[in-house]
Amino acid sequence: MKRYGKVTQGELKRFEIVYVPDEKIPLEVIVQFPPKFNRLYLCTHLTHLERLKPKQREKVNGLMSGELQQKDVTGSYRRLIVEEMRKQPTLNFDEVAAAQWKEAITIPCAVLSGQINHLPVQVSHAG
Repeated sequence: MKRYGKVTQGELKRFEIVYVPDEKIPLEVIVQFPPKFNRLYLCTHLTHLERLKPKQREKVNGLMSGELQQKDVTGSYRRLIVEEMRKQPTLNFDEVAAAQWKEAITIPCAVLSGQINHLPVQVSHAG
């Protein structure tokens, strides 16, 4: 695989740092609070690249093509780009997480903690 002008052999890996709380958090508390991602991530659809100034457009094109990495773009350019990107249609990560929270977390936690012992049977009507 070729990336950033270098040939990479083998498997690429990703890692994340996870902070462990000092005390255990009970399941019944966790399930009440879907995660908040909007403060960490920004996802927009860039519909008008020409709205960016030439230097900003150059940085965005470099990031999208893989010629630049985020560390290659100064903080001031990143802030200006983010400011312009926030004017575009934006994905609300908090709403997406909350919409999937019940099925992905609340129901399995209720089963594991013994608060419910079965799930309702879904009936399909053949027509």
